[in-house]
Amino acid sequence: MLSQELLSALEGLAERKTLREYAHYYAASAFFGKEKYDEVERVILSHLEARDRCELISCSISSGTISDSGAVQFHILKGRLFEFYDYAEMSACFIRLYHIRDLSNNKEWVAMYIDENPATPWWAEERL
Repeated sequence: MLSQELLSALEGLAERKTLREYAHYYAASAFFGKEKYDEVERVILSHLEARDRCELISCSISSGTISDSGAVQFHILKGRLFEFYDYAEMSACFIRLYHIRDLSNNKEWVAMYIDENPATPWWAEERL
């Protein structure tokens, strides 16, 4: 499972990480010091690009916001989105990497969020 592989590869860099599973769906997160952005991005890319028979869509983010209950709480200073389809495993994985600033105290950190669906309906016909 890609989310577990990435969390293991980032073990020494992460200040905190979580992995949750529900109904064959995985959600993972990891948090890093703000200076770790480039290194975390390299680890993610190396794991995704090393796989055969897959599709990778990657988008860069130059800025953004995170709102909670209608109020902007955080600024995204930069980020990257990865949409990954593994043909061999018939799974889909969405990875978000953000450099975030908290507007209440100006604290900054890097966050990685992963949603992995090994039972995605993209390959429903192939699974029959």
